[in-house]
Amino acid sequence: MNLDSAVFYTNDINTIVAFYRDTLGFTVEYIQSDKYVSFIFPNGARLGIKKKIEEREIPGAQTVFIAVDSDIEKLYRSFQEKQLPIYKELTVQEWGKNFSILDPDANKIQFVEKPKTGLA
Repeated sequence: MNLDSAVFYTNDINTIVAFYRDTLGFTVEYIQSDKYVSFIFPNGARLGIKKKIEEREIPGAQTVFIAVDSDIEKLYRSFQEKQLPIYKELTVQEWGKNFSILDPDANKIQFVEKPKTGLA
């Protein structure tokens, strides 16, 4: 099995689209008016973000992990320069490097770079 998609919730679709598309560089798959946006990744996975309607849809309560192929340090520095809200500073652990930021609704976006394995 593989993950197909995940959904976050937002208070404002227009602000979220601008953040994920224009600030982070995510690719928009489609936008449904002011109700929903879908971002698609090169591996076919999707991140949907839906405007909060129901009580159970809580903006700021979700986390997504984004794989970075290489040079996570450069990405981290670029986010610092853009003065994005860093939630967790860049750390190096046995399983890889990671840091996280918050989107405008305080959902957490964790960027992860795992060490390369196998022979070069």
